[in-house]
Amino acid sequence: MTTGVDGEDPEAVPAEGGVRLIGGRYELAERLGEGGMGTVWAGLDLLVDREVAVKEAYVTDRQPRVERVLREARAAARVNHPAVVTIHDVVMEDGHPWIVMERVHGESLATLLERETILPEREAARIALSVVEALAAAHDRGVLHRDVKPGNVLLGTDGRVVLTDFGIAYIEGEESLTRAGEFVGSLAYTAPERMGGRKPGPAADLWSLGVLLFQMVEGWSPFQRESVEGTVAAVLTTEAPTPRRAVGLGPVIGELLSKEPEDRPTAERVAAALRTAATAPEETTEPGKPDRPRLGRRRVWLAVVVATALLALVPLGIVALRDDNDTSADGGSSRRSARPTATSTPSPTPTPAPLPTAATGYELVRTGEFSVQVPTGSTRHDKNADGQYRYTHEDGYELIVVPGRDRAETSSDNPVDYMREYEPELQPFRDSAWATSTGIRLIETRSRTFAEGQFTWETADARAVYVRNMALLVDGRYHVVAVLGPEDQRETVSRIYEQVVITYEPDE
Repeated sequence: MTTGVDGEDPEAVPAEGGVRLIGGRYELAERLGEGGMGTVWAGLDLLVDREVAVKEAYVTDRQPRVERVLREARAAARVNHPAVVTIHDVVMEDGHPWIVMERVHGESLATLLERETILPEREAARIALSVVEALAAAHDRGVLHRDVKPGNVLLGTDGRVVLTDFGIAYIEGEESLTRAGEFVGSLAYTAPERMGGRKPGPAADLWSLGVLLFQMVEGWSPFQRESVEGTVAAVLTTEAPTPRRAVGLGPVIGELLSKEPEDRPTAERVAAALRTAATAPEETTEPGKPDRPRLGRRRVWLAVVVATALLALVPLGIVALRDDNDTSADGGSSRRSARPTATSTPSPTPTPAPLPTAATGYELVRTGEFSVQVPTGSTRHDKNADGQYRYTHEDGYELIVVPGRDRAETSSDNPVDYMREYEPELQPFRDSAWATSTGIRLIETRSRTFAEGQFTWETADARAVYVRNMALLVDGRYHVVAVLGPEDQRETVSRIYEQVVITYEPDE
């Protein structure tokens, strides 16, 4: 096994049968992924019988490397958001740290792009929306991710999108671990201000998101070149090409890839534009290979000369994190070839439009108390005595919406406590003799505070029901959204839930 520690393979404490045991409770299984910063293993927390992913961090005798690993855990643990990987524990074993985190079943965005090359705009917007919300939550907590790229975005089989690997994150108020003249990051996704040695802010992460969006819809990375010098030159001197396949996302991509940080949109504006694109009617695009405009030889040579001159004037010790073998909480790799691109001027981003017509497979409903998109063909039931609007589908799925029925002052002003102790829609979970929960999370964004949970219980007629649930606190009242379905149809339930959540709007 490769460990990066002087070529030696440290031995964890063996359990019975030769199984490796970390920290006396985490049993390691197969290797999920490996990269420049560490190896990720599938694991089992024997104490609570929970699947986990365990990152064996590569360290040397240099203390700053150990501190960087611990900072990674602190940075991720500081951000409480469903689109940010959850850190459970940090264990010191064999003289170096192991990070224990949630196990996300699925694949990385890098793996998906390697297989599909191009994603539909709606799917790209859905993925990017989760990423920008995760970044906004991190920025609110004083954390800059600094390594947003396909290999660090996980796509769960239940439709969840998770930003992972805070290995080079910066935490506000903490001393920098990067030495003067040293650069750490993935060059093709790094903002110009970081590449040029300026102090980055949240806008640097949004630049990386712009590169990510471009690659998802166009099928190639706009600044990746065959050499380090070429990539640096492209980031510093080449204007972002105009997307040719993106109908709705082109303007926001153009603004995100503005060279100057102050010209980029805020996370809120990006999220609004992505939410609109994620719920827009599906556009049909002609199949074919991705368009890759190319620079002439003279322009490429000029860019390399400019970059080389900049590198000579400002000594830059570049530690480029490898993009061909990224580590994630569930494995995944990304392999890219150079794609020289043409120069163009980004288009301005218009003000996001109001909620559009419903996405394919959904219809928009308005009740006077809320608006939301529900699966096409659902049967609407009148508001009942419990304040519930119910939408049932012949395939066995059900949506329950309860707008503003319960006051925080008569239950709890903490959405997690409300969901756990008071919410009537979860009473079957509390009463069931057989029930499980994957946990309740408190989610705080700039515009919303809500709790989110996943539950399974057995009904009186022995049916296993799976539920995704949200309790949103608005002006002192709780809005509840719950999607129910057969336990063996978790992926469909989750897909419906995600669409409902991103389109739910209480009426003022």
